[in-house]
Amino acid sequence: MTTHVWRLTLEPLGVDVAWSLLLNDGASTRAVDAGVIRDTRNEELAALDIPLRDGTSALLVPDHELQLATLLGTRLIPPTLREELTDGAHTVYVATRGWLANLPWEALVVDSDHRRLIEAAVVAGAMSPGIVATRTRTAAPFSPEGAGLAIVDAGPPRDAARHDYSIYPGGLPAGLAIDLAADVVAPGTYTMSARMAGEALTGAPWTRLLYVGHVAAGHQDEPAATALVFQRQGEIDKLSAANWLAEPQTWPSPARVALIGCGSDDARFLEASGLPVAAVNAGAHLVTCTRWSLPADAPGDPSGPTTHLARAVLRAHRTDRPVRALREWQLQQLSAWRTRPTAAVSPFFWASLATYLTPDVADDPD
Repeated sequence: MTTHVWRLTLEPLGVDVAWSLLLNDGASTRAVDAGVIRDTRNEELAALDIPLRDGTSALLVPDHELQLATLLGTRLIPPTLREELTDGAHTVYVATRGWLANLPWEALVVDSDHRRLIEAAVVAGAMSPGIVATRTRTAAPFSPEGAGLAIVDAGPPRDAARHDYSIYPGGLPAGLAIDLAADVVAPGTYTMSARMAGEALTGAPWTRLLYVGHVAAGHQDEPAATALVFQRQGEIDKLSAANWLAEPQTWPSPARVALIGCGSDDARFLEASGLPVAAVNAGAHLVTCTRWSLPADAPGDPSGPTTHLARAVLRAHRTDRPVRALREWQLQQLSAWRTRPTAAVSPFFWASLATYLTPDVADDPD
């Protein structure tokens, strides 16, 4: 069966959204449709409510989540694409910027039966070919037998005088520790600075990197200030996207990179110069990141939703088709959300992920 590969590009223009739709049917790529969605202020307000605030989010409440997913799906997924998704095999690359990138695209409703986009298609993020064309280095192709490096909870340790920076103050949860048994885990029992992370990355021919930890936020005027948080002598030591972009040889990326932290995606900024771009510039072919802030699991919870999400990404990145493997997990979460909705299986967690494939990637989701 031929898979129809779509590229949906959406660009915020004030309160409007410009969009275009391309199709590759296996023989050629052609423009299908384009247009402008007028006055999206209501959607913008809804998008701003997605990050967790005071313990509430529309994505955690079944009725509200479905209303939001239906509204956004109807408004932002072009009718041409929604009509085509009724049958056949489809992959949809979504290229967005600004507030549009802060939406749970996989969870958006595409028809009157409340099917979600993730049910109708394989969904991935699209990265600009220009980013790849100008990148400094290219990692070796992914190898299933290759070693993986996991940098987990590298930020400052617990400090009651300030606040608790540690994600796992009691050590790695048992399930995560089991999943990481075949990988090298850092910092382990020692502290790790940003420079030490670079030494670890250059110390072996890794094929995967999993970062689970804190992400310091950037802002629209300085997206390159977004940073992975490490520690040096008990104090915060940041690896900013700006530093990573400037010194990719110091922090070389393996073929696959996962950045599980608060808002590690940079597409919400109008300028693409955040962590995923830095990872690609340093060699990555595939980057999975988080669109918005996720809460740290309770210290005594061995299977909290954020850890569960990190484990799902880790397992998917070990497979030949990581995007499809991650989709299978998301579909399982969606099924649970429909039958017995709890916060742990809500789109607040599983739809927070964005996975970007470079245009030259060898392990395409198809």
